[in-house]
Amino acid sequence: MKKTLIPLVVSLIMVVFVSSSFAQAGHLWKNKQLVKELGLSEKQVDKLKSVSLDTDRKMIKLRADTEMKELDLRELLDSDSPNEAKAVGLIKEIMRIKTDQKIMKVKQMILVKKTLTKEQMEKLEQKKRENRMKRKQKNPGKMGPNGDFKAGKGQRPNQPMKP
Repeated sequence: MKKTLIPLVVSLIMVVFVSSSFAQAGHLWKNKQLVKELGLSEKQVDKLKSVSLDTDRKMIKLRADTEMKELDLRELLDSDSPNEAKAVGLIKEIMRIKTDQKIMKVKQMILVKKTLTKEQMEKLEQKKRENRMKRKQKNPGKMGPNGDFKAGKGQRPNQPMKP
């Protein structure tokens, strides 16, 4: 049983810590200065806002579903004689939900790219690079390879480390 569960649990943990560097782009409509710098039209802002809120609503449900399945898995594994088939089934279900989350993030990214012009996307990418460099300079040693904060114990990637 352990031989089967260990690779699946490791895969699950890896998926949890994978983050999209594009995650905040869907929320750029909230940053009025960035909207101005990119030269976004009101129609573009409305589209980005709609896509962002729709994605957020779906992601909230998927995260809740994931947490419930993870709780079920912990409960099963804490029992005196866990059922391997049920554990594997729960892990597969968790992975399916996480795959749905990744697909949703990619779809959001594609919609953002379709909404912005090529020039706006280039400006946005430049802004993201500049922000990563500022964070890296401000917090040396706490940054991951993508310029994101490294996750500390009990934290998700892209969250500031606890002091």
